[in-house]
Amino acid sequence: MKELLKLVKCEFAKLKRKKFILFVFLSAFLFPVPITFLMATPRMLARYPDKTDLFDGLFNMVMGYGVIFLLPCIIGVIAAMLFFMERDNDTFKNLRTIPVTSTQMIAAKVIVLFVFGIIFCLASMLATIICGSFSMEVYGLGYKLLVAVELGIFITAGTLPLIVLVVFFSRTYIFSILLCVFYSVVSLTVETLFGTLPKWLCWLMPIPLTTLWGAGDMASHGFPLNLKELDAIIPSTFQTVIILGIMAAISIILIDFLYKKRGE
Repeated sequence: MKELLKLVKCEFAKLKRKKFILFVFLSAFLFPVPITFLMATPRMLARYPDKTDLFDGLFNMVMGYGVIFLLPCIIGVIAAMLFFMERDNDTFKNLRTIPVTSTQMIAAKVIVLFVFGIIFCLASMLATIICGSFSMEVYGLGYKLLVAVELGIFITAGTLPLIVLVVFFSRTYIFSILLCVFYSVVSLTVETLFGTLPKWLCWLMPIPLTTLWGAGDMASHGFPLNLKELDAIIPSTFQTVIILGIMAAISIILIDFLYKKRGE
């Protein structure tokens, strides 16, 4: 365990030199600011006449659209940086001389991805609170904090299949970014087709699955969401954890296999 913690610290140190942590925090404001202005339009004010409902609407749109779209891209870019460093610096041979297995290195990198996923969601929540405090009634922060952490974990787990492709192709950073954007666009496209696509297909794709879970969970906690047409395909928390857990486990095994093969 101590060795794993040291590896995690080393991975964070690599990213710290690239000043990427600051970018993650700043990018968290990318959606809350314009969505806050959108919520101030007459149409949205008519839809959410109560200031608490207006804040719920803001939180739902930031988490349900902004975070869902942007976080897979950020996780994909961070993963490319973490997994390409050894290749770019030609340090694979040096890694063989230290008493650390490739599986431990993969575990450390995956842990870093999950930490960044949670950090981004918490930063997005903070940005939402700051923006919403000017014209809305900020409340229910305990539940919203829990949802932010859960989304950070679920979306990161749901992005691991994408990381398999990033490691498999092992191309340039630009290619990895395009792959991440494509992944997010496809996920959002599927989300626009909820109600027409079969249930198994919606659950097979991790990001749409997470979106369905998030909407259902928020609605059950009083958010003003009309989900009657989607009741039949909304997964429970248990079902979401099991499905994403299986996908994440398979993805990590494949990443470990590809990483070992590349280091040979």
